[in-house]
Amino acid sequence: MRDRASPKHEPATPRAAQRGAAVLMALFIATLATLIVTGLFWNQFIVLRTIENQQLTLQSRLLLSGALDWARAILREDLNRSNYDALTEPWAQPLAQTRLDQLGETSTLAARATIEGNIEDEQARLNLRNLIGDDGKPDGTEVDALRRLCNLLGLPSATADLILVAMQEAYVSPGSSTGGVSADGTITLRPLPLVLPQDLYGVRGLDAQAAAKLIPYVAILDTRRTKVNINTAPPEVIAARVGLTLLEARALVAERDRLGYFNQVADFTLRLPGQGQRADLDKTRIDTSSSYFLIHGKVRLDRVTSSMEALVKRNRADHSVKVLWQREL
Repeated sequence: MRDRASPKHEPATPRAAQRGAAVLMALFIATLATLIVTGLFWNQFIVLRTIENQQLTLQSRLLLSGALDWARAILREDLNRSNYDALTEPWAQPLAQTRLDQLGETSTLAARATIEGNIEDEQARLNLRNLIGDDGKPDGTEVDALRRLCNLLGLPSATADLILVAMQEAYVSPGSSTGGVSADGTITLRPLPLVLPQDLYGVRGLDAQAAAKLIPYVAILDTRRTKVNINTAPPEVIAARVGLTLLEARALVAERDRLGYFNQVADFTLRLPGQGQRADLDKTRIDTSSSYFLIHGKVRLDRVTSSMEALVKRNRADHSVKVLWQREL
């Protein structure tokens, strides 16, 4: 008799095997199609996001341009307030992060964008361009001022000389942009002049730490014999420019901030130690107003942040504020 408790398994028919293979193939095709579609959607998302980022970047740059115009307008308006420039005036007050619609902007971007920035007086610093005269020779008075500044900052004694050499190499041939030809016929190219204080890092032989200490106190402007603004200069620059000790300069700045700023150079000399009896003071190298300013700006638009800085020159005669250079950071 047959054992009914142990039924025999029938072998799979060819048709059943074909159905199983078809199901597996369908699953494979569905999975492959899902992967392809997902990849296409992802690529499309990347393309759209890239285009959107480019659009946001362009819009933020346009807003930065508007911020620069706004800062220039502040500097022009300042000419109507006083004949001197001081750190208590509106142009010297930094702008904290502020939404553009709070500044009166009515564009659709105003509610999504914020702006912040500040304006620095570049004549609160020693102008390294002053080191070299129009004849290509060092200006002894300016070199001495730079040496005093380096000494006040505790920098190596050779720091000023290294910077002087770099400036001489850049301006050795006034009016020439390429250099000249040596006695043996070799063409010598004139080194590129320093443009930013940060270019001090590239001065041959100058220690990076020394450059970092000096950068906040120097500027490189487009003309020589610019004057130091005694209303905005820090104690270190005033001490180096006038020939005071750092202690005397700090006391003078504290008095300036407490009693008020100088309307003219004569007011400054009266407050000097010795009541202005300084025969060695060169009044032609100090002033109470400025023409050169550095504008910093930052705009945030959604997830994009754009920053820039620009050097401007203000002319009191025609109330113009000319952009000398501008760069994105």
